[in-house]
Amino acid sequence: MASLPSELYYWPSSFYSQKVLLALHEKKVNYKSRIVNLFEHEVNEPWFVRLNPNGQVPLLKLGDKFISQSDSIIDAVDQLNNAPVLVPDSSTPEGQLTKQWRAKLDSFNVEGLTFGVLLNPELAVDEIKVPSFYRMTKEEFRVKSCKSVERLEKLRAQYPELKEAYDIKIERYKKRGTSMFEKSDTVAFMEVLEKLLDEVEEQLRKSRSENIIEHWLCGPRYTAADITLCVLLGRLVSIGLLSKYLDPAKRPALIEYWNQARQRPSVQKGIMGVKSAVLWYQVRKALKKVVAGAAVAGGVVAIGVMIGQKYKA
Repeated sequence: MASLPSELYYWPSSFYSQKVLLALHEKKVNYKSRIVNLFEHEVNEPWFVRLNPNGQVPLLKLGDKFISQSDSIIDAVDQLNNAPVLVPDSSTPEGQLTKQWRAKLDSFNVEGLTFGVLLNPELAVDEIKVPSFYRMTKEEFRVKSCKSVERLEKLRAQYPELKEAYDIKIERYKKRGTSMFEKSDTVAFMEVLEKLLDEVEEQLRKSRSENIIEHWLCGPRYTAADITLCVLLGRLVSIGLLSKYLDPAKRPALIEYWNQARQRPSVQKGIMGVKSAVLWYQVRKALKKVVAGAAVAGGVVAIGVMIGQKYKA
C-alpha cells in the first residue's frame, strides 16, 4: 500500500494511544498529531463523536478513512510499507504466535489495574509517575463520574443525532462510577497479571533459546505483540508496580527484555517520554491562555486610548 496522509487523534498517556504511537514510530510513518484531552472530556465533544462514535482514542485518519481500535490501526499501519513487519503472516508459525500473544495480552484489564492502583495508591511499591494533578481520591472520582454522566445527558439532549453514541458512553461512565475500583478487585487484577507475566517469562526463555542473535516475544523480530507488552510494562512504571513484577529471581528474561526494549527509539518516544509530553501539552495550553488574555487586555487598552482621545477632542 502506498503511503497515505495520516493524522492521529490521541492522548499521550492513553494505553491504546501508546500502542499506535509505537507502531507509527517503528514503521517510520510521517503523521500529523492532534491531542484529544481525556481529562477535559474532549472525547465526548460532538465534533469528535462524529468522527468516532465510540468516542475513544486513538483514532487514525488514513487518507479519507477513519480507523478506530488500536489493533485495527496497527494492522492498517503495517500495510503502509514493507519494513519492519509488525504483523507477520498468520499462516506462519511466527504469525500464529504473534496473533495468540496479541490476544492474550489484550485480554488483560489494564484500565482496572490502572484506576485501581491510582485510587488505592497504597498498593504501589514504587513511585507513581502519573502527574499529581491527574490523581484523585475515590470520592473525587465518584463525583467526577456523576458529573460526566450529567454532562453526557445534556449533550445527548442537545445533539439527538448522536443519541446512540451518547447512550453507550453514559452506560460506560455509570458502570465505571459504581465499580469504584475497589482494593480487592485491584488485588485480583494484580494476581492475574502475575500469572500472565509468568507465561511471558516462559515464552521469552523459549524465544531466547531458539534465537541466539536477537530475540523478542515471538521470535527474532519485534512485532505487534511486543508493542503491547512494552506498553504494558510502561504502564507498570507509571503506576508504581514495575519492581513488583520484574523480580530477578522469578523473571530474569523479562528484565533482560525490558532493558533491551527501552533502547528502541519508539519506546523512548511513545512510552518513556509520556510524562514530558503531557506536561509540555499543559504548558502550551497555559501559554495560549496567556497570549489570548494579553490580546484581550491589549484590545481593552486600545479601546480605552481611543475613547480618551475622543473625549480630549
